[in-house]
Amino acid sequence: MNKSVFQASFEESLNLENDGFRKLQDAQHLKTAAHFDKGSSSLIFKLYSFMLAAVFVIGLNFMVLVISVMLHDEAGELRIPINEKSFLTAEVFLIGLFLWLLLVLAGKAIKRNYILPYRYNFHIFTAMIWFLLELDLLFTDFLLPALSFFWVGAIYAFMIFLAGWMLVAKLKYLRRLLYHEAATPALQDKVAGLMAVYGMGILGAGIMIKLMLGSSSLELSASIQALGFLLAWVIINAGSIAAVIFVGFPYFLLVYYKFKYPEEYRKREGKSLEDWYGRRFLRQHKELLENG
Repeated sequence: MNKSVFQASFEESLNLENDGFRKLQDAQHLKTAAHFDKGSSSLIFKLYSFMLAAVFVIGLNFMVLVISVMLHDEAGELRIPINEKSFLTAEVFLIGLFLWLLLVLAGKAIKRNYILPYRYNFHIFTAMIWFLLELDLLFTDFLLPALSFFWVGAIYAFMIFLAGWMLVAKLKYLRRLLYHEAATPALQDKVAGLMAVYGMGILGAGIMIKLMLGSSSLELSASIQALGFLLAWVIINAGSIAAVIFVGFPYFLLVYYKFKYPEEYRKREGKSLEDWYGRRFLRQHKELLENG
């Protein structure tokens, strides 16, 4: 039976440092970690982070909502039809805002110094996911009139399948990396790979035929524009899903093991108790001072 990627020993967890995709996050991590060297970031960095969240997280997501409202108000003047009812409503935006702020507040409970850069970057990843979901809802408003619920549902189903295939492939790679398991591709893996590679092409061909022949209400130019929207939407989704699974997952898996084996990683990185945990955390866990 294959071991879970969450069951590695300390020595085995060190193999995560050899993950090539995880290394893509190293530069950003080191840049962020420099602001938490003393445990608490500077006032300037806190103000910068606040402005970043207000403008590029909350502001951008709110802007997508505003654009959606404007497009629906001017639906009669658009060359490409838009769904009568918007999927991206003010209530949806507020739910996304509430969930993201809830994650930010929950992260405040983590006080260990070495976790802080990971916590900061986790909020960036979740903000990206929130923004992607809002774009999905906006694109769906354009896709439904051009296609149908069946074809839009098929696209979403394929994207879910693609995400699952990426996750399974990444988990298998991580198990080989952690436990030095031999690569034994099964028939189902080959079939899934072929579906992921060629499935979108087959689906795209069917959608193109639907746009060109199945909807007489759309002109040819409008059909091509709708197809362009579809391709852009798929590329944005596929790229974002790949970034989260191939880069984000091993990056946060490493901090899971640092949380699981804190003393082993502290000694390996040559950090003092205060540098590793922070004064505030040590005041609440004096047993670390006694053992250290």
